Amino acid sequence: MGILSLPAWAWNGLLVVFSLAAGLAACEAALRLADTRYEHAAAPPVREYHWPNKRRHPDAGTEHEVLYNRFGNRQHRDFSERDLRDGINVAFFGDSFTEGLEVPAQYTFVEVLDHLLNALNAPAGRADAPAARVVHVHNFGVNGTGPGSQYLRYRGFPHKGRLRHVFYMHFHNDFEDLGRTGLYALDAAGGLVRRMRRASVWSRLLSGLRLTYLALDVWQRVTGADHAVYLVGAREAVLDGEVVFEALLSRWRDEAEANGGAFHVVLLPDPRTAAKFHQRVRSGLFDVLDLRGCFADEIAGYVWKDWIFPSDGHWNEAGHMVAAHCLYRFLESRWGLVRTPDEALAQARHGYYRAFADAAGWPGHRFMPSAPWALPAPGPLDADEAARIRAKHLALKTDEEGPRRRIAREMRRDAPVVRKGGWAVYANPQHRVVAFVKSPCGKGGKEGGGDPAGRLFLHASLALGGAFGRPFRRNACAFWREDRDCVVACRVGRRPVLKLRAGEWRGRPGGAVLWEAEFPFDSAEKYAAETATYRRWHEAFAERPPRARPLGNWRAHVLDEGMGVLKDPCDASDLRGRFFLRMYPVDPVQQGPYTRRFAVVRRIDGQCLLWAPLPPWAVATVSAGQREIDEAVLWEATFHLNVERHRRAWAAVRSKAPTVRGPFDVHRRGAELVYVREPCEERDAAARFFLHVFSGASRTNLDFDFKRRGVLTDGRCVALAPLPEQDIDRIRTGQFVAGEGELWSVEL
Repeated sequence: MGILSLPAWAWNGLLVVFSLAAGLAACEAALRLADTRYEHAAAPPVREYHWPNKRRHPDAGTEHEVLYNRFGNRQHRDFSERDLRDGINVAFFGDSFTEGLEVPAQYTFVEVLDHLLNALNAPAGRADAPAARVVHVHNFGVNGTGPGSQYLRYRGFPHKGRLRHVFYMHFHNDFEDLGRTGLYALDAAGGLVRRMRRASVWSRLLSGLRLTYLALDVWQRVTGADHAVYLVGAREAVLDGEVVFEALLSRWRDEAEANGGAFHVVLLPDPRTAAKFHQRVRSGLFDVLDLRGCFADEIAGYVWKDWIFPSDGHWNEAGHMVAAHCLYRFLESRWGLVRTPDEALAQARHGYYRAFADAAGWPGHRFMPSAPWALPAPGPLDADEAARIRAKHLALKTDEEGPRRRIAREMRRDAPVVRKGGWAVYANPQHRVVAFVKSPCGKGGKEGGGDPAGRLFLHASLALGGAFGRPFRRNACAFWREDRDCVVACRVGRRPVLKLRAGEWRGRPGGAVLWEAEFPFDSAEKYAAETATYRRWHEAFAERPPRARPLGNWRAHVLDEGMGVLKDPCDASDLRGRFFLRMYPVDPVQQGPYTRRFAVVRRIDGQCLLWAPLPPWAVATVSAGQREIDEAVLWEATFHLNVERHRRAWAAVRSKAPTVRGPFDVHRRGAELVYVREPCEERDAAARFFLHVFSGASRTNLDFDFKRRGVLTDGRCVALAPLPEQDIDRIRTGQFVAGEGELWSVEL
């Protein structure tokens, strides 16, 4: 009997089965595309290799480099075999709080701690240092991992026998991470065993689907069970996640001690971590440092949210700084050292930050701590010592070719997008790389087979520009040989690209085309939606007058959700260089400036549009402009938004005689100074202001720019500058031009 002769009920059953399968497949695809919560459960995270990239600072908006050393650690310095052999090695294992991708590498607690341990305990520093040896602090943190993956990282480190101190940094979500990855379980005797996740066809299928973990997650929430669910063969087994966690840490501790090291658990200072840990792990099993207790002891009125990024949830630079201080005190006690005076510790800490930071300190996070954790005031620092600190902690440089080789090797695991002319072309939009591979590859000849870097071409069809871009230059691509293959890896850049046209010229560039092919790159739907949003903003601009007309046809506009700069008409000659928007807060004590730089401008119907969302704090002053590649300013305009705070300050002092008269009248109003000039134009406030506060024999410099602390409103310049919380003998303030000296000065 053939399949066509099946009864109606069988056809209905097949239809139901196929419908369910299609629906489940669609749900699985949606989970993979739109939600990453279960990706590490279906495939435990393992970092195979590393390449340089950029990360955006959560508050300042600036970008900083992320580099990895030969151990795969996020540190901009490397360690030799001699370093590991002769020094005291301290290692930190943890997740994103340990890796610290949100801040530049030199501001992570690992690097600050390394400096403090060596500056205060080096042979020349103190005689009771442990064997008077150099200390090396290693950052083994990996973003998005749990204790199971971190323990595997320790076990796989070839030099783990040289780690004198092993720190596991615990965050309250580690219990959940351990359950999601399912790397470990307990055997019948209660011992820890490495899980075999792929025991059968059904377990291979189910454990690789994110729908499985979504269903288990829903079941867990409905029943309220506080445990993790694992797939064991073809059945489910409910395991006590707390017991697995304790057994894992016990195994880790025993191995570290067997290798000659000490094992410590560090509890992060958020309100939930310590409580959950002590509830779920028996006391006395581990050497524990509760950072919340240390933060509360060292910081008056400690609140967790003040020491993390509001928009990100990870430590800001100040949080890393206090963590390094607490860890230093912890190691100091474990080594039996005489306690370092607070003044000496602060002096060493400030010397480290002065080596990297200018007078404004580290790059603009919104929360600025008060004394004794305030940023170091500018002061004397030996130039050679500062250079030595920078050279040590920023020794690694960006390697362009090495990462491309690794990316190209990874790309070749998938099918090429094009095969033509003996070349296979691979594309990776995530890493913005296109790789050409020829196999076998000759060493010479005019018809191909020689060094291809001068004959291949790659044209980009820009999603927001419409036309094909220029061909890539030779130096935009890296060429190398692997066995009998020739490989060329080209960067595409960050501009959104709808499609690419690749090919090869005969002879020199611009000659006859041997072959060419076209293929898609970025998602057209994504950029079509963005373009629609920009059109909506453009229409809203037409309904309101511009806030500023900086140069030619450029106009600056502000909406409730953001601000933009528009030029009409606009052509390619208007788009050279880079554009920037810099926003200064109403309250500069709590926030730093917010900067957006643009390499791409949206072109809509012959008009050019830049757009940036407003930051979550009130903006006082905005600078918009355009720079050439050599940083020469083509044009710049400044305008002001929220000026009520400055207006209220001026209203409070206008009926009173100023404390000191000058080009700017200076009023002392409580714990701040109010600078007023009327009438006033932008050029009157262009020079930098200096503010020197004297207390006894010491002096604190609080220099500032008018854009940062002032506004121009109603033809009047008003600036507000806070005073430090200390006894003040006298104040000296005025304006100066770098290299030319003071323009005016007064004393209060």
